[in-house]
Amino acid sequence: MPQLIAVGDNTVDVYLHRQQEYPGGNALNVAVFAARLGARSAYLGCVGDDDHGRWLLEVLKAESVDVSRCKTLPGASAWACVDSVDGERVFLGSDSGVCHQLHIDSQALACIAAYPLAHTSLYSGLQNSLAQIRQASGVLSFDFSDNWDEYDWRALIGHVDIAFFSAADLDSEAARQLASGMRTLGPKVVVVTRGAHGALALDDYGFREQVSLPCEVVDSMGAGDGFIAAFLLAWQGGASLAECLLQGVDFAAHVCAGDGGFGHGQTLNPVRCEQLKQALKAQG
Repeated sequence: MPQLIAVGDNTVDVYLHRQQEYPGGNALNVAVFAARLGARSAYLGCVGDDDHGRWLLEVLKAESVDVSRCKTLPGASAWACVDSVDGERVFLGSDSGVCHQLHIDSQALACIAAYPLAHTSLYSGLQNSLAQIRQASGVLSFDFSDNWDEYDWRALIGHVDIAFFSAADLDSEAARQLASGMRTLGPKVVVVTRGAHGALALDDYGFREQVSLPCEVVDSMGAGDGFIAAFLLAWQGGASLAECLLQGVDFAAHVCAGDGGFGHGQTLNPVRCEQLKQALKAQG
């Protein structure tokens, strides 16, 4: 059985225009999708001691994700207000709450060491702990998302075994150049997802490309995380790079057919809706 632990970010994705909110966050999503794909899956992160923190943990348990090492801390859970335009997500503003207060101590490292593959992301606030996480797990996957250049990515990539980049605006040749350049800095595998144009990857045996598969796009939220989960489990199972890419785009298409990252939506409380609107105004 494939095994994976996702470490770091979680959030509540809030669709103000729909009056709906969904569980989300890259690491949390990857843990859920891995469980849905048949893996032994765990999530390690921090949630607030509020209703949303309890809700996130309940959803993870319902999805058969081990949350026994998660931390519930005083304060608010993270949130991100989003919109959906023609099926594509648009972020309006966010607050990390207690999410970035995860301390990678000896207990956390022991939990990570129980899994042969760990995944985290640029948004997890764990930049200073990547070396420890990688040493504990043996293999580290990292999502650099689409705005890695806003971070000190050069200090991170040397600790990463499997690096994911999102670059829907790049053509195939530019994506290949990106993958080639990043792979020289340490990762064994570099994957560049290109939205509707599919994805490509580079390892010791060269490049492989995979076009996207036809699908009905209801909401693209979580599609990239679904791709990552499916790719990682296929890779862990010894599949070829081409098969890993195919599994990734196939599952990403499946994710696009549903609402939110992976469902579990609930109606937004009117009081919370107004609070979030005011928070967005204060942000900018």
